[in-house]
Amino acid sequence: MKIRVLLLVGALICVTLSVSGQITYNRGKKKVTISGIISGPDKNPVTGAQIFIDGIKTRYISDDAGKYKIKISRAARKILVYSPESGYNETDINGQTTINLTLNGVNGEKPAFIKNIEMKESSGRTKKVAKPQKMNTYTDIYQMIRSEVPGVVVSGRSIMVQGPNSFFGSSQPLFVVNGAKVNNIDFINPAEVKSIQLLKGSSATIYGLEGANGVISITLFKGSEK
Repeated sequence: MKIRVLLLVGALICVTLSVSGQITYNRGKKKVTISGIISGPDKNPVTGAQIFIDGIKTRYISDDAGKYKIKISRAARKILVYSPESGYNETDINGQTTINLTLNGVNGEKPAFIKNIEMKESSGRTKKVAKPQKMNTYTDIYQMIRSEVPGVVVSGRSIMVQGPNSFFGSSQPLFVVNGAKVNNIDFINPAEVKSIQLLKGSSATIYGLEGANGVISITLFKGSEK
């Protein structure tokens, strides 16, 4: 009788340990939310800073107040924030849920993977940008392009594609919306954008001289796709 009792207790202990281990494993796969404020070397908030987790670029950026919020894996180790105008900073996560970062300035040495990204962006290949996470909000299409499209310089409502020469006395790229050429993109609501393509070099030759300064092709959602 005692032997049966001992065997039953041992079996219960094994089951308990197995279930406990499974719960711990599942918890480890859950995501956590971290947030913070991104500042530049002048201590002012940085808008549109890109968030990298363990060297992988996410679709999250800082807002107009320099704030960001992102869900990450519990196993994530490092967060890096980068802005072409304000530099970068990287730190260990170490279980923190609030991480404020001050960027090091544009003259700071960039991480190798960011240099590789910029080299690929200047190679003349077509760039595609998927619709950003709904968590990110943009005040206008120009802020969206500045944050989501690599290889361009956006100043107010002025856009210049890095690389191409200026033709016709202007450095403004050609805008194409849903396959049609347009004079400007002021009318576009960022929430309506399905995708953006940046064409330059040989990829833009299908538009002839009009595409000499690069082409920004924007596809908007159709009513049935929302």
